[in-house]
Amino acid sequence: MQELKKYQGKRESAMRSLCIVIVCFILESMPGRAQHLEIGGFASYGNFDVPRFPNVAVGVGGRLNINLNSYIVLEGEGSYDFKHPRVEIVSTGTNSFQVSTLKLGIVHGNGGLKLQLKGGSYFLFLKGGIVAFQPEVRTSSLIGTLISNAPPAGTDFSEGVFYPGAGIGFHAGPLGIRVDAGDEIFWDRGTHHNLRITFGPTFRF
Repeated sequence: MQELKKYQGKRESAMRSLCIVIVCFILESMPGRAQHLEIGGFASYGNFDVPRFPNVAVGVGGRLNINLNSYIVLEGEGSYDFKHPRVEIVSTGTNSFQVSTLKLGIVHGNGGLKLQLKGGSYFLFLKGGIVAFQPEVRTSSLIGTLISNAPPAGTDFSEGVFYPGAGIGFHAGPLGIRVDAGDEIFWDRGTHHNLRITFGPTFRF
């Protein structure tokens, strides 16, 4: 995790630049009739395997689809899961306790292929990317009636992920609704499976 932290800034900057170049190249090289785009926003629910921290994650995000043809779509998305607290209380002796408040923000950046039936009502996707974890720990010690607070601590780190899943969409003209579910998988001292569900509107043009 320490090595990933050291190179996080450079890697995320390189990933953003690469994504922009790829999208511009595809738009430039595709014939005009194939440049069918879809943008959308969504709310997300996840269940993440990060020891001690809250395992339920709720957030918001957006995505962009570029149709190569009626069945194959390039898809990119980004989202943020909001921090919310989990409290640990540990007895450290007679009339003394340590109270820890743990929060975890999560930034998602994924891209890949979406394979769909004509019209896009049912689809599968295979994506990969980076998930950046932003932990925050606040600790207070209670001894009798005295309370001492330590400064907040936490070290951000990133993981590369593989993200397969499936979903369904409903459309009426340019407007639509999409719901999907997938497994955002990363490897760090073993395999970590993380359920993720998104739901939200889409707009085609």
